[in-house]
Amino acid sequence: MDKGAKEMKTAEEYARDKIVSSFNSKWKYRYDKEQYGMNDAWKIIYSEDENGKLVGDCEDYALTILWRLCGESHLKMWWMLLTHQAGICLVGPSKWKVSHAVLRYKGEYVDNWTKNFGGKEAIEKNHTFHAIWGYGFAYQAASKMIVSKIVRTVKGK
Repeated sequence: MDKGAKEMKTAEEYARDKIVSSFNSKWKYRYDKEQYGMNDAWKIIYSEDENGKLVGDCEDYALTILWRLCGESHLKMWWMLLTHQAGICLVGPSKWKVSHAVLRYKGEYVDNWTKNFGGKEAIEKNHTFHAIWGYGFAYQAASKMIVSKIVRTVKGK
């Protein structure tokens, strides 16, 4: 493959980038503690707030981008996670301390810092993939989403 052919985007990549760009235009970061009164809540952002913003933190960003890439289908989203075509990867300042979530989708990565899909090296400029949680296994996302839903329900948020 020559260099020109390698640089051309596929229709799927254009559609993917349009979804991310559209989301980014309305994205507003807010800590879980501030929004839900808890340290860690994993939630798909379904609607805009009263100011027209899509509000959440890094896990919410990654989950919502994945959900949108899957045509807003929970079934397809979970299929992508279960078949490891996508993952919510945890990264941090070291390979043992986690502080940030990144979406891996079909071999490329995006997060609320980079705001564009790219290779793993783009994420590794600022973060180190966690030794265990950095692979983005489906059970990890499922358990985090279930626990945070229970806690938010109990707290009434």
